[in-house]
Amino acid sequence: MQLSTCKDAQAITNQQTWLLASVLPSVLGELETHLETCLTLFTDTKLDALPLSSTQNESIKGYINFSGTTIQKADIQVRLGNAHWDTSVRAMIQPTTPYFLEQAQQCKNYLQLAFNKVKKHQGLNSKHHAIQFFDAMCQLMDCALHALDYPNESSLFPYKVCHPKFFTPPLKQDLIIEFCISDVYLICNVFGLDQSTNSIKWDHRHHHHVTYKDKVMEVLDEARAQTQSPMLTGLKANLTTIADLCLTFKQSLLQA
Repeated sequence: MQLSTCKDAQAITNQQTWLLASVLPSVLGELETHLETCLTLFTDTKLDALPLSSTQNESIKGYINFSGTTIQKADIQVRLGNAHWDTSVRAMIQPTTPYFLEQAQQCKNYLQLAFNKVKKHQGLNSKHHAIQFFDAMCQLMDCALHALDYPNESSLFPYKVCHPKFFTPPLKQDLIIEFCISDVYLICNVFGLDQSTNSIKWDHRHHHHVTYKDKVMEVLDEARAQTQSPMLTGLKANLTTIADLCLTFKQSLLQA
């Protein structure tokens, strides 16, 4: 019985040694390759030229150029259904004042932390330290993936201020245009406001009121358009692969 126990212990030791000495280097190499691919997608040399159109009508129509962590260029026509806007409005983003996407930057930051961690992976010669390493990597990938979730309300209108001067010509105060990321899609939200407190219909249950820039305003109309980004699609695929690699190797270590 004691001999059998010793053989089992030796087998476990051999399994751990094999995982750390033979399998770990190739796993780290794969991780580095996928992380480099992800970070390359965030460089300004990669450009997504994307059509933008609302699905049920033509409230929003145009194109956007998405590169790195910004929308470098955009040209969209906005036509809201409310009679308050009798003509379409053209809004452009120029490369001189790109539209910053905070979610993309957050995702990139987590990826950079993960890449640095892989490059400085000294001390993974024990099961305990290797499990700690891959546990941290799993957490970083989880954070990177969740950075691409649709933002919470505090990051969007009316809690976040739209800066009209980011657009050419500058937007009027009664029009809000904002962009964000949702999974592999770029989202464009548009809101038409009535800033005149005298005309706000407080007693009508169908009227939507918000507090924006410390003023109560009525949302007269709103529209949304989304477009799938090949860059974000490739990014998510690589992030998922990295997360799977880390989890699989971590589980192998836990079972050894």
